[in-house]
Amino acid sequence: MGLEGTRREAMAMLAAGAALPSTAAPGRSPPVCPVMAPLDAVADRLFAHLPEIATYNGLPDALDGGPLARRMDDHSPEGETAWRAALKAAERDVAALTCPGDRAGTLRLAIARTVLANGTRSTAIPYGRPNPFSFSGHAPYAVTQISGPHIDTPSLMQNQQALSSPPEVDAWIERLDGFQQGFAGLIEKLKTDMAAGCRPPRILLEKTLPIIDAFLAGPAADHPLIAALRRRTATAALDPRLRAAAEQRAIVALEKRARPAYSALRAWIMETIPRGREDAGLWVQPDGDALYAANIRALGDTALSPEQIHAIGLEEVRRISAALDALLRLQGMGKGSVGARLVALAADPRQRFPDSEAGRAALLDHVRGLIAAMEKRQPSFLPAVLIPSEPLEVRRVPVATQDGAPGGYYDAPSLDGSRPGIYWINLRDMAGVPRFRLPTLSYHEGVPGHHTQATIALALPRPPLINAFASFNAYSEGWALYAERLAADLGAYRADRHGDIGRLQDELFRAVRLVVDTGLHHHRWSRERAIAYMRQQTGAAESRVTAEVERYMAWPGQALGYKLGQLRMLELRRQARAALGRRFDLRSFHAALLGNGAMPMDLVAAEVARLLPKRRRR
Repeated sequence: MGLEGTRREAMAMLAAGAALPSTAAPGRSPPVCPVMAPLDAVADRLFAHLPEIATYNGLPDALDGGPLARRMDDHSPEGETAWRAALKAAERDVAALTCPGDRAGTLRLAIARTVLANGTRSTAIPYGRPNPFSFSGHAPYAVTQISGPHIDTPSLMQNQQALSSPPEVDAWIERLDGFQQGFAGLIEKLKTDMAAGCRPPRILLEKTLPIIDAFLAGPAADHPLIAALRRRTATAALDPRLRAAAEQRAIVALEKRARPAYSALRAWIMETIPRGREDAGLWVQPDGDALYAANIRALGDTALSPEQIHAIGLEEVRRISAALDALLRLQGMGKGSVGARLVALAADPRQRFPDSEAGRAALLDHVRGLIAAMEKRQPSFLPAVLIPSEPLEVRRVPVATQDGAPGGYYDAPSLDGSRPGIYWINLRDMAGVPRFRLPTLSYHEGVPGHHTQATIALALPRPPLINAFASFNAYSEGWALYAERLAADLGAYRADRHGDIGRLQDELFRAVRLVVDTGLHHHRWSRERAIAYMRQQTGAAESRVTAEVERYMAWPGQALGYKLGQLRMLELRRQARAALGRRFDLRSFHAALLGNGAMPMDLVAAEVARLLPKRRRR
């Protein structure tokens, strides 16, 4: 990351002192348990099955054209069987490790065990892919409008895979060459899943077609993959002759292997669409209730039932809607439902950037200004040692994938520092990103949200890789939603009432997610009912609501983590404030939340409990 040594040393002191106090006797060094090596050995065996995640995160075997940078993930039935076996073997290996007397080592083991429990909980369900290193958990469908190798692999190659040396260029082309074999294995997996009774919703299958068609369209020299290769090798100042030769090799790989692979996938989807299900929820699939329960546990990080989560969502919808109603009335908007008034506000020309390239550029500049202003507030809510110095780039979602992509998302920096943090904002529909929504979206994805949390974690003394790259959805998304509320607590909306309406609208959106996700997958709602409810409650643009509901259909349970994680963090803060009174310090509280990196929420609660007076501990 290029961090100065003094900061790393200070972070180490924080992790060893403030975040991880020693339990050793006074005057005696704490025992050190050597868990790094065995846990990293487990991780090496796991990431051999996940070369794309290894490449994304900049692991050693994926650097400088290493072996993991040269191939796709193996989605074939044989590859899936081997991956699940590796998860179970890893769980057994980690269960055998102990760290008596070493609190830091014990915590690392507890985190690793949770990672693997999240990966193995649903391995008896044969379709889809369980993956504790993915924020979608056990995704039931291998190919959808929002994820799958047809989206994720080219996106990795365009945006994250390194292209700054001849070996890296060679590895990139070799991966592209492997599309033929990789997608053949994927199609076999789709057939196996279909034989197991998993028939994806028809609408999700239909909406993959435009994405595949975009990959197949246009001259090869203008293809987004070839354009990315050309641009990024030029930026790296590689030899012009090497660049020209690489481009020609890549065009051959694209035309002879990658595009035929996509055509074969398209043919399979066209054949499958008539057999796609009309029902939207996971409940209709074999063992769908069990898979949904596993995803609730992993992605919502809760033992609550779907009924309890649904009830929490309804109550939060009522609370936030009342706050919105009051704020809208102060703006002279007192007639109609809250959703209708939000629609009217979004339609106000003063709230819209022009639907043009110039308008999109102006929106991106506006967002960059919001983030810069929030960065200046960091000393008020973070200890100095935790304040990140890593840059954040703001980019629009690529046009080729924007139709199925979320409204905004974040890519963390790579482990080796070769790639910055990137906040992606979807500009497919400028009506869907009115000005009043931009502050809270930017605080969520950028500062103090995902970028702050991720870069703090990267600057900490390196945890075992199995922990560093695990996906704790309720923690990371809960923090980002907590960060939206934190921005308001810090006064970011004091002179921006419309921005505060946008904040509440987005919080309402996350509360509605609890209702809609459980509605789809437990209460058997139709897609149309979910869209209508979400549109009525939030007033969000039709395009945004439709894409969101279809996202929940593809990733059951993922949308629960935001509100459930935020509510848990807010409750922890309330408890700490009540216990400490005037001694409560927001910066210390955030150090407890962030000072060990991403973790299961029960372990986060245990860290916060260490701040409290001993008499209050249980």
